[in-house]
Amino acid sequence: PYTMLLPRLVLSSPSTLILGLVAAGIIIKVDAFHTTLRTVSTSTLPKCATPTFVLGEKRRYQPPTKLYMSYNDDEDDDDDDIIDPNELGDWRQFRMNLAETGLSSASTTLEEGWIEEEEENGMSPSTSSDGINSSSMDNNIENDKKEKRPKSVSKKNEELLLSQNEQLANEYITGVWAHEAPVPEVGGLVCRLPLEAEIYRNERRSGIGKKLRNYLESDEYDSTPVKTNRKDEEEEQRGSVSFSPLAAKTVFWYRGAQNLVKKELEKITSSAQNGRIDPSSLSKDSQELLQLYLENQDTWQEVCLVAERDEQNGKTTTLVLNRPMAFKVTEMLGRLVLFGANANENASQAERLGPFLTAFGTDCAIYVGGPDGMGEPSTMIHGIKDLPGSKEISPGLGVYMGGIDAAVSGVLAGKYKPLDFRFFVGKHVYKDGNLDAQVLLGKYQPIACARSLALKQCIQLPKPLWHEVLELCGGELKEISSLELMKRVDLGVE
Repeated sequence: PYTMLLPRLVLSSPSTLILGLVAAGIIIKVDAFHTTLRTVSTSTLPKCATPTFVLGEKRRYQPPTKLYMSYNDDEDDDDDDIIDPNELGDWRQFRMNLAETGLSSASTTLEEGWIEEEEENGMSPSTSSDGINSSSMDNNIENDKKEKRPKSVSKKNEELLLSQNEQLANEYITGVWAHEAPVPEVGGLVCRLPLEAEIYRNERRSGIGKKLRNYLESDEYDSTPVKTNRKDEEEEQRGSVSFSPLAAKTVFWYRGAQNLVKKELEKITSSAQNGRIDPSSLSKDSQELLQLYLENQDTWQEVCLVAERDEQNGKTTTLVLNRPMAFKVTEMLGRLVLFGANANENASQAERLGPFLTAFGTDCAIYVGGPDGMGEPSTMIHGIKDLPGSKEISPGLGVYMGGIDAAVSGVLAGKYKPLDFRFFVGKHVYKDGNLDAQVLLGKYQPIACARSLALKQCIQLPKPLWHEVLELCGGELKEISSLELMKRVDLGVE
């Protein structure tokens, strides 16, 4: 179910093929299924018969350990060359650079290396039969999506980062990037989508989603509500939805979902007796909406770092980046961070606790990483390559986990600053491919990003991290962020 076709590429050489595979995030694990890629000689073929490679994408985004390729040179067909992916450099940045060039399945000239290909099913998973699709609008929407993503979305956030970590801030300012990804990948993010987007994206699999589709197609729905008071005008001013076909389509389904949710919640609350709601008395659609609503409230606008992922058993661990817990460390909190809630006190703990409190006592960033493993020692994330005791969470990423004792020593020696590190108490643990299922159901959006975006602190940000990430992605996610921003009366517009 997680296999999709790549656009057909015209590739001129084996090296182009390898770079194309890495850029597209294709993982070829030779230890799992040996794969040999062969080129076809074009000397005997007419120009119109230039060979193409139609490749199935295994939707995995950890870098491969080995790639095997053989070239048909009529002399030696069987010699396999091993290519070390580390020699290819930063494959994530390379993939982003490809995306920035605008190359996509919509670029259809042979000179550009792409062959036009219609979607097999006639509709992408995120496309709704909302009654406003047309060939010209779809083309305009594709053009909107190809526009270059913004490189800066909040000067105030950048200034705050400069005061916390100058080196990381310079890296962020000169090279931050983010874009949508089809599946979660280690070192990337997953962002919780608003309820309206979840219902819209899951219209084919849920009753309330089908109800939304019918509502959007009906005469009952008016996507342009009349402003009746000053509050509505203020909401419009807070948001910054752009004027484009993509923005118009996003507003269309978002407002429809918003209206539907409001009506359904009114139905649910009207069934309350003595201030209590009996879920068993609700209709199937109302029960579904109530469950979706409560789940969404629990994980509202989470931005999570994918820290670990096992493709074999479907287990994924994520850390919530935007749930600050404390900025100073007491003795009790220090014990929780270092040893967990269930550790027995002993002399060795006391030896470690003292230096930790000295190093991080007055300046520390501790976050609630998720509901699982709350009693375990915290997870420390940082970007310091040579820190003893740490490990890179994915090769070439530049994001590291662990090494608390070395961090304490480094801070005490003045080598590092306390805010070079982030501590997470708890985590999200997904088993049996559950995170992939939640992505499929429209609850989370996977995002590939620069390490500076994943490493930056989330402490009293002028623009919330969730909005920052979605705006950097551009496209539909940027429009969703703008619509959600209209609800925030507590935030000033930058």
